Amino acid sequence: MDNLSEQIKSLRNEYSDLDLLLEDLSKNPIQQFRKWLDEAIETKIYEPNAMVLATSNNEMPRSRYVLFKNIIEDKIIFHTHYESPKALEIFSNPNVSGIFYWAEIHRQVRFQGIAKKASSKISDEYFASRPRGGQLSAWASYQSRLISSRDDVTKKIDELNEKYKNQEIPRPDFWGGFEIDIQYWEFWQGRRNRTHDRFCYTQNNSGWDIERMSP
Repeated sequence: MDNLSEQIKSLRNEYSDLDLLLEDLSKNPIQQFRKWLDEAIETKIYEPNAMVLATSNNEMPRSRYVLFKNIIEDKIIFHTHYESPKALEIFSNPNVSGIFYWAEIHRQVRFQGIAKKASSKISDEYFASRPRGGQLSAWASYQSRLISSRDDVTKKIDELNEKYKNQEIPRPDFWGGFEIDIQYWEFWQGRRNRTHDRFCYTQNNSGWDIERMSP
């Protein structure tokens, strides 16, 4: 344990000298997020759309990575099993928070908002765009429930594949999208000597207040 402690203490990576200035920021946080996401994609970061999603139920917080798949009417969209723990927690308490972290370009985006079930149209369109294997796995997996072995899932996939042979696979009612209406955004740019640049967007009646934060 002592050796591990010393190893952790020795971990220290320096960041860049890239500035983030108020005049560089879009007045709309969604536009700022799109700009940074485009740059993360151009940098070829692995799964730049991966975000940590935090939910809470009975005052017990839980978090996990999910992949966001679209921005529709300024809302972030992700998809999941509607009977999964994360979905049930959202139905019980729609307040969520999340983080995107793009280490290669020393950037983090944090948000807080309200999540709700997306429309059937949004869910259907995305499900239809998934590879066939992903469609079958959505049917076969009862997300987060205990199973005896991987065979429980693979056998179900084989059965479904035969059932829908030469057919389009419909979206199951228990699987679909959520949309997050974000009321708070925070943009962090890592800089040398931990003098990071941070700005937050807070929603007001007419738009967004943008303020600089201490590192």
